[in-house]
Order: sequence, then C-alpha cells, then structure tokens
Amino acid sequence: MGSLNRKHDPQIMCMEWFYMCGKEKHSLTLVPDYKLWFERDGEYIFGPGAYAILKSVYEEGTITKGAKKLSMSYRYAWGVIKKIEKKLGITLVETFKGGTEGGGGARVTENGLKLMELYSNINKAFNDILESSSHLNL
Repeated sequence: MGSLNRKHDPQIMCMEWFYMCGKEKHSLTLVPDYKLWFERDGEYIFGPGAYAILKSVYEEGTITKGAKKLSMSYRYAWGVIKKIEKKLGITLVETFKGGTEGGGGARVTENGLKLMELYSNINKAFNDILESSSHLNL
C-alpha cells in the first residue's frame, strides 16, 4: 500500500484548517454572493444568461446581432428563448421578415420586457443588500 501524501490527506487538511481558524479567529473575512434565477414548479425558467440574451436582442434589434454581441450562436440564443417561451406559455420575442432588401429583425414583447424588468429589479435589490454587507468577519 502506497503512502498518503500529507498535503492531500483530507483529515490532516481539516485539522490544519481548524488549527488556523483557532489561531487567526478574527482574520477570516467572508464575502456574500448569489446567483439569481426564476423557477416554476421547481424547474429552472430564467436566469442571468437568458436575461442577457433578451437584453441583447432588445438593444440590437435582431437575434443574430444579439447573439453575436454575446459571442454565442443564433441557434443557441433562439433555443434558449424558445425553451423559456414553451415553459411559460408566452411569447418573449417576435421576429419579422424584411422587405426585398432583407432587414428582418426581432422585437422583445411586452411579456419579455416585463420578465426582464422583474429580474432586473430583484437582482438590483439583492445587489443593494450585498453592497451594504460586502465583508463579513468570522
């Protein structure tokens, strides 16, 4: 049986950590963080990635340009949007074709804008709370 490396022995690492904590009790600083997403019936619906896609489509006026701005494929961005629409039973983005010269585009619907606003407002509230308690000492 090979010998266990002291640096990788979980028991020794844990004992050393407790020793360090006891020795430096007041020097442990914790920083709170979070990731916000919406669920429905315990299933993921909408989070920071989906918010970024809708925001980018809103700003750019097309799914292609919005996806490109986020360094993702059109197919991926459109798939994310369609998956959320299917789960919620609402339309978030409407697409339209251009004339003979091309120039089609996409428009974020009122439901899409409302979902973005809800997410943004809750995210801002969390950020405000975190800002007021940015460093916690153990």
